Amino acid sequence: MNSTGQPLVELRELRYFAALADELHFGRAAARLHISQPPLSQTIANLERKLGTRLLDRTSRQVRLTSAGAVLRDHAVRVLGDVEDAVAATRDAAIAESSTLRIVVAAPARETVVTQVADGLANRFPLLVLAIRETTGNTLIEQVLQGEADVGLAVAPVPTSGLLTKELRRERPAALLHRDSALVTRDSVSLTELAAHPLLIWPRELCAGSHDLVLRMFERAPPVATIELERYDRGWWREMVAGAFAVVPAGSATTPEFVTLPIDDTDAEFVTEIVWSEYAPPPVLPVLLDALDDVSEAHGWL
Repeated sequence: MNSTGQPLVELRELRYFAALADELHFGRAAARLHISQPPLSQTIANLERKLGTRLLDRTSRQVRLTSAGAVLRDHAVRVLGDVEDAVAATRDAAIAESSTLRIVVAAPARETVVTQVADGLANRFPLLVLAIRETTGNTLIEQVLQGEADVGLAVAPVPTSGLLTKELRRERPAALLHRDSALVTRDSVSLTELAAHPLLIWPRELCAGSHDLVLRMFERAPPVATIELERYDRGWWREMVAGAFAVVPAGSATTPEFVTLPIDDTDAEFVTEIVWSEYAPPPVLPVLLDALDDVSEAHGWL
C-alpha cells in the first residue's frame, strides 16, 4: 500500500505487464489485450516509475525482460491465476447456493443434449437441483421471457426481442424413417429422394424455428405432401409406417422401429442454444455459461 492506502500496483497493470512479458512485443501484446499500443506503453512506463526500476530492455529490434522484470513476471502470473481461481470458486459457490435452476426444454433437445447437460452440471454443482420441464419451442420462449423458467434449451429458436442466446450444439439434419421404408437400405439419402414421400413436421405455431428450417431445406424440391402433427402420438407412428418421413437432429434417439439416415445434400444445421431473458437473467448466468462451455467442449458439440 502507498501513503493513500491504495495498492502500489493495480491488477490491470499486472495483467498488461504479464501479456507483454509473454509476447515480448508491444504490438502483439496490445492486440491480445484488445487495446491500442500507446495505453500499453504508458501503463508499463507508469509501472516502472512506481517500482523504481526498469522492467524491460527495449531496442528498435527487440524487447527483453530485465532481471527485475523476470521476477515480476513470475509473481504476476501467480497473482493473476489466484484471482481467476477466486472468481471461479465464488461463481461456483453462487450457483450451488441458488439451490434450484429452472430449465425448460424443447422436445428435440430432450433427445440430444439434456442428459449430457444435466450430468455436466451435476458433476460441477452437486448441490444444485435442476427442475427440467419439456415444452414446445414457441412456449419455451414465452416461459423464459415471462420468468416462469430461468433458462431454456431451444432448438433453432426464432430471434425474439428481449431474448438472448448462446450456441451450445450444432447437428446436421437426418431423415427419420420407419424400418420398413425402402430407403433404409441406403447409407444416406438426398432431399430429392425424400421429397417423393410425405413429410411429417411440427406446426409452426408450436416450433417456428424448426418448422421453418425444415421447410427451407425443401424449397427447391417440395415433398409430395406435408403433414403437420402436434405431438408424438399414434397418428404420428401410423403416418411413418405409411411411408412418410421426418427431419430430426442427427443425434436424436430412436426406437427399434425407426432409423435415421444422413441427408447428404444440405448445409442446414439444427442449432441448440441456451436462451434467457435480457431483462431478468438468472444471477448465476456467468458461471452457468462457463459450465455449459465445458459440457459442449467435452462432447465436441461445436
